[in-house]
Amino acid sequence: MRAHTRKHHTKQEELLHEEKSISADEFIEKAQEGLNLPMWAISLAGLRYREDLTQKQLGEIIGVKQSNISLMERGLRPIGKNIAQRLSKVFKTDYRIFL
Repeated sequence: MRAHTRKHHTKQEELLHEEKSISADEFIEKAQEGLNLPMWAISLAGLRYREDLTQKQLGEIIGVKQSNISLMERGLRPIGKNIAQRLSKVFKTDYRIFL
């Protein structure tokens, strides 16, 4: 018998997987309204999604536990300068968007 699993979607994932196309600015506005997340958390989740990386994969690349990536994306753990610089290399962006 095949076991059935059901993936639990978070509000953030629901915003990322909306069917209609929206601009990055619209996504950020919706995320800030509906989720009350800091900008750096939204940026991290959006860039990770854009690059099609799991939290675990990103954590392995930058040397951080998956659980810490999750906390950062939920706005529960700030991103320090050192980690922000590592993230900026992965995503080819300015590290200050994560601070």
